[in-house]
Amino acid sequence: MKASALRILPSSEPALGEAYKPSLYNYFVDKGDTVWGINFRSTALVRFSRDQYRGVEKLLSGQAFADDSDSLRRLKEDLIKGKFLVPQDLDEIQLLKTRNRASRFGVRGLTLIIAPTLRCNFSCDYCYVDLNANKMKPEVRERVARFFDKKLPEDTSASVVWTGGDPSLAMDVVEDLSLRFLESCERKRSVYKANLITNGYLLDEKMRGHLRNSKVTNLQISLDGSREFHDVIRCLPNKKPTYDTILRNVEDSCEEFNIFLRINVDSKNREKIPELLDDLDNRDLTRRVSIYFAHVDDVNENSASYHSACLTPKKYADVEAALLRLAIDRGFKIGGRVLTRPVDTFCGANSLNFFVIDSSSNLLKCYHDFGRADEHGVGRIGDDGSEVVTNPYNLLKWLGWDPFEIEDCKSCKVLPLCMGGCSHKIMNSGMDIERGCLKLRFSMDEIVQLAGETALRKRDSVSSGSFGCTGTAMSNV
Repeated sequence: MKASALRILPSSEPALGEAYKPSLYNYFVDKGDTVWGINFRSTALVRFSRDQYRGVEKLLSGQAFADDSDSLRRLKEDLIKGKFLVPQDLDEIQLLKTRNRASRFGVRGLTLIIAPTLRCNFSCDYCYVDLNANKMKPEVRERVARFFDKKLPEDTSASVVWTGGDPSLAMDVVEDLSLRFLESCERKRSVYKANLITNGYLLDEKMRGHLRNSKVTNLQISLDGSREFHDVIRCLPNKKPTYDTILRNVEDSCEEFNIFLRINVDSKNREKIPELLDDLDNRDLTRRVSIYFAHVDDVNENSASYHSACLTPKKYADVEAALLRLAIDRGFKIGGRVLTRPVDTFCGANSLNFFVIDSSSNLLKCYHDFGRADEHGVGRIGDDGSEVVTNPYNLLKWLGWDPFEIEDCKSCKVLPLCMGGCSHKIMNSGMDIERGCLKLRFSMDEIVQLAGETALRKRDSVSSGSFGCTGTAMSNV
């Protein structure tokens, strides 16, 4: 491939005199006449003809390095640019480990996940929160605002996610704290970003006013299959349906806010997802919202009764791949990407300046532990806004999490994309690694091919070079 307008690496040219070896993170999908290739560390994605792939195999095995023909020289340059070939002395594991440590323990900002209430107006069978009716009191808000101000470094950024329960039941708390956070950010010259997770049932004009004042720009709203299925699972406590109200609110709100529809998938509703896509299309939401599919899982004892309806990670991976293809073929905007981008750490829970705060100002590291702060929390916020660690052993568990000590993770091709996956699921399942894995691990062939086809579809024409393919950064697919 002769690099097109979209380069797959920084502009520095490869030093061809240097010794090179194949990357640990190369992966190829053989589809007969076409071979897709990806490097999961650079996310360079390429397409080869069968003849071109033979040259790639020779270069990656070292057989053709002495061949100085123009075609192989250009091919070698492209493999180096895409990090399919890396310097002989580079230890890619140590590189990932260093980036992981820097990301987790180099404080460069502040991230908070806050539940202004643990109360919810729905009664979903798979809910993992130990629900109660408490709402954050004024004195608790004061502690949280002081905590935010103490923890936010100057000239950095703050990211806040409002969740619950459902924050729509405590929008006065959201707005009150948001205004205080914004004042702190202005004084400390830091950027502020806010998202809110809601079931969408109360997303009316009054709630949108609170969101505007709170500078919330992104909303996540969950749906469960078609109307018929959704209204059985995501209903009000009196069994009143919610589907049509939610989607009317989405229609009224999607021009002002970035809305991500989380489509929950389990063994009961997976056959109904196409009906949901039909309805979203009929409502002209295909390009006005983003969708993504989510695995319904029984993450703790509160949701254990739903276990039989949950797909295994491997089965879900197959279902998700098929649903992604269906959604893309029908023109839906996929929230995130077909292939996730590389990360330095999978979850902020394993990092220093990341906190989950419940409505009583308890400090946790994962929102899956809402309602269980006594057992799974790490501390609380003091009256002066200080971080009071009351359970150092829980804190050490999160901060000491190390995917590079887990052989299954260390040897995995997709390690650069997940850095060990969900530590909460793994640590709370007796170190069952598959529970926390990126689902891509179980559907790599399908997802890599789909990502490649999607990348090509986004271009009016495909420029060909020595690869006969288009190289593209995965952020575009």
